[in-house]
Amino acid sequence: MRNRQRTNLDKQSVLLGVTLITYAILLSGCIDLDARLGITTATPVEATQDTTPTGAAPTLKNPSTGIPAAIPNESEPGTTAITVWMPPSLAPNNETPSGQELLDQIAAFDEIHPEIQVKFLAKTTTGPGSALAYLRTAPPVAPTVLPDLVLLDQAALIDASREKLIVPMSTLIDPAILSEMYPAAVDLGTVDGDLAGLVYLLEFQHLVYRDVYFTVPPDSFGAMLESPVPYLFPAGADQNVSTTFLYHYLSSGGTLIDADGKPHLDVDPLRTVLTFYLSAREKGIIDNTLFQISDTSETWGNYRDRGAGLATVSSTQYLSERQAARPSRTTWIPTVNGQPYALVTGWSWAIVAHDPDQQAAAMALLNFLMNPVNQGKFARAAGWVPSQQAALNVWGEDDAYLAFSSTVLSNAHPMPDPILRAAVGPALQAAVENVMLQDMLPAQAATQAAQTINIGP
Repeated sequence: MRNRQRTNLDKQSVLLGVTLITYAILLSGCIDLDARLGITTATPVEATQDTTPTGAAPTLKNPSTGIPAAIPNESEPGTTAITVWMPPSLAPNNETPSGQELLDQIAAFDEIHPEIQVKFLAKTTTGPGSALAYLRTAPPVAPTVLPDLVLLDQAALIDASREKLIVPMSTLIDPAILSEMYPAAVDLGTVDGDLAGLVYLLEFQHLVYRDVYFTVPPDSFGAMLESPVPYLFPAGADQNVSTTFLYHYLSSGGTLIDADGKPHLDVDPLRTVLTFYLSAREKGIIDNTLFQISDTSETWGNYRDRGAGLATVSSTQYLSERQAARPSRTTWIPTVNGQPYALVTGWSWAIVAHDPDQQAAAMALLNFLMNPVNQGKFARAAGWVPSQQAALNVWGEDDAYLAFSSTVLSNAHPMPDPILRAAVGPALQAAVENVMLQDMLPAQAATQAAQTINIGP
């Protein structure tokens, strides 16, 4: 192990030992590689005025993302260099609270592990030039450009696991970390029975409302039908079916697969939800304009700007801008019996390295980032919910969202596999649209949807 003399180093100057890289890392020497892989790269970085403190590494900035990147240092003898890929919105930088928090954590890691040199690369998850594109195309022609550790969303994690682009983590993960995680988070990182990724950050939909209108939280179908204000949620199809409608169906006892693992829909829960929708429309609580909305960004914007008193939003939207919506309260999306329920998705760490030494170094970093204090502080700064209860507790008891999200996550389930969602989603969406837009009876629409999936064409 080498010795490092550090004099007059502050948190920024530790970038000499921790290399932060954006899209430039591949563009700086791999233009020909991109052509060979058939990958379109991101906009090249350009030099900007150096505003880093004296002694810190000079920076470059990608004009399309604004994410700074330190100029790469040569690996020093006696070190293990690992590369980490993260989405631009979560990558370390000195321009956002979460980016700075991650820089501070990496600085602390560098102090503890001077034998490990960490390089970060900001990369999108899907599409041309993305992490998933390189994981698929680089191994046979340029395996050295691949990362050791990568942060993937749910869909990319599933694809990477099934295509064997990442290493199963069950034998690498400290069991103590898994024991601290919400069960839904462990399930979210599990693909076809194998632990494919370690979930880092979680997101779920929930209600936000102005309590001036409500004497009790509108957390059940019955309470919602007594709402004094309209219920705003995205009823339009998002990835084949409205996520809120899918939530209502599953929380009512519906299933998406049968005992043999085949796509399946249940008539009774589906009829219950469709009847609720119809009753809510008759009372003026929902209307058919909701089918023009397919994303919670619109419902959140409407609520935030005081155009609605009750709306379905995502946890990340709420956490990122909750000060703008005060005073407000939160509760879970209404269920038939008023019990908490959620569908979660999020970002998971996955191991790409096969070399044992590289895996060990990557796991040292991962264990450090998953320390509850570190994870909790980063998640709060980034506007996401951490996957561990202990990390959520770091937010402090004075944060009302702590108790709420802990209750919801303790009763949460992973968002259905995109492939399964694609198989059953169109039939579910057709059922709710037949009732709300075509005036079909709930029982008829539910039966027709179930027959479409259970019997097949």
